[in-house]
Amino acid sequence: MLFDLRGKRRRLVQVTFATLALLFLVGFLGFGIGVGGGPGGIFDALGISNSDGGGSATDQINSEIDAANAKLAKNPNDTKALLKLAQNEFLLAKTGVQTDPNTGAPVSVSNDAHTDLGDAADAWEKYLKVNKGKPDVTVAFDMINVYVLLQDADGAAQAQRIVAEDQPSVNSYGQLALFEYAGGDIEAGDAASDKALSLASKTQAKGIKPQLAEARKQGIKLQEAQEKAKKQAGENATKPGSNPLQNPFGVPGTTP
Repeated sequence: MLFDLRGKRRRLVQVTFATLALLFLVGFLGFGIGVGGGPGGIFDALGISNSDGGGSATDQINSEIDAANAKLAKNPNDTKALLKLAQNEFLLAKTGVQTDPNTGAPVSVSNDAHTDLGDAADAWEKYLKVNKGKPDVTVAFDMINVYVLLQDADGAAQAQRIVAEDQPSVNSYGQLALFEYAGGDIEAGDAASDKALSLASKTQAKGIKPQLAEARKQGIKLQEAQEKAKKQAGENATKPGSNPLQNPFGVPGTTP
């Protein structure tokens, strides 16, 4: 599950450290601070299986997507339609995610699924721009998973922050700290980490403190990698024939 550098959602820094960041996310989540605080970590929370549930389910999802797009053609700022589109694009993407039968871990994302995930993220981001009230927390949960599969730590942090503010807990803020660190925002990660520890019992704090400390350590490494990548990109951009979106770590595209 790697980045498709051809898509409109490509970003230099994300492409640079996407694989390292995802491994970091998975490693930490496996210890139990999972999305939504459920047991089993990220893979159970993703709700992904190798079965698409049959053609009728996929047909229904496509029907919902078509209906949402029809409403958006008339009113691009229809928040309900944007939410429906984001949700169903995520559901459609799940049919193209292959998982390890032993661990349940996502191991590949098809090109079509990657496109669907990008469409879900686009719909969600448009929703956030036009929504005047409190963001929808239920869809925010889905979007955390979308951004994890897209290996977008910044997007995951944004969605997780909505969840954490609505449902403050050691798990929700611990998860937020992880995403912030994975995105290289150490200050924001520290703030979320402090909040998680303030909500933890003494026993919980003892268990998660080392995890948060390790997450911070890895986040600093990622931050350093970002700075190096930016500097290299700036140098390459001045060279004839250079590609400013080239990945210094040689990360290939999505699995076909």
